[in-house]
Amino acid sequence: MSDVMAQAKLNMNFLSQAITGTQQLRSTVTNVFNLLCEGVKPDEEEDGKGDDAETAVTVGKDGKKFLQRFQEYLEAVNKDYNEVEKMCNNMTSMTDLPVLGPSGALSLDSIADKNSTYRDAVLTYQWNNRLHEYAQIATSLMLTNQIKRSQLQAGAGAKRRRAAPPKFTNLPSQTVDNTLQTLSRQLSDTTMKILQASGDTRIVHLAVGRVFVVIIVLRSLTIEKVLVKGLDENIILENNTVDLFSDSQYLCMQKITDHAMSAVLQYSTYQASPPEFPLKYLLYWLQSYKSLFTDACTVCGKHLDNGLPPLWRDFKIPVPCHDSCRA
Repeated sequence: MSDVMAQAKLNMNFLSQAITGTQQLRSTVTNVFNLLCEGVKPDEEEDGKGDDAETAVTVGKDGKKFLQRFQEYLEAVNKDYNEVEKMCNNMTSMTDLPVLGPSGALSLDSIADKNSTYRDAVLTYQWNNRLHEYAQIATSLMLTNQIKRSQLQAGAGAKRRRAAPPKFTNLPSQTVDNTLQTLSRQLSDTTMKILQASGDTRIVHLAVGRVFVVIIVLRSLTIEKVLVKGLDENIILENNTVDLFSDSQYLCMQKITDHAMSAVLQYSTYQASPPEFPLKYLLYWLQSYKSLFTDACTVCGKHLDNGLPPLWRDFKIPVPCHDSCRA
């Protein structure tokens, strides 16, 4: 790339000198034409003096002066022309325009607003070629400086261990019911009941103090969906089915629902833990909201921020915090 830039600067220098030489060549050519337009002029001091013989001798002298000046001007033109030709030969030939294919016919259209399309196409091809050049340079640099996560040589003995795929534990229904009853007894200020059960799918209703209710959809002990609603909102539809798709009408409950789904994703990554641990962690995390409207933010010490209480709870240590205050 440095060679290309140096060559471009050298060409610009030669081009500047060639332009200066061209201007000088035009000046000398103009002098030649001016001399030819003026023609042979007799000496003004000799006008009207002497006879015809003396006049002929004077005209002969003026003709020699004219030819001498004409020869000097032609030599100057030849010299300037050689200088311009020398400068042009020193410049390296520019690359031809890229083959545009059918778009090259755009230059044949005489309409002015369509001619710009041809110029834009040429510029696009030039930028594309330059992009390929930069990509090749970057690839060569990256190949010479490979960043490896380990110093082990790649081979049969350096195979990476693949993470075990997630497993959906199919537990007996009695085991799932016993686990839910055990978790319900361990929670304080919360009440849990099963609204619907069909096969290994259960819809659990969880009331967290006097703050909100939570609808949890379980497949065996795997958490499928979490929905938080206010105490005054209906969760049972007219056909006696649980409403699992309508969001809460309160903004704070909608935000807690989003945080709860994030907590589900966080706790579900514990692959080595027993199957009931993600549900257990989620229930304890939801239990921390029992004092939602009385706790102050642990960062700013305020109860409200933009009209909302501290809705965020950390997944490891569930302390109250505003969304705008968390790091």
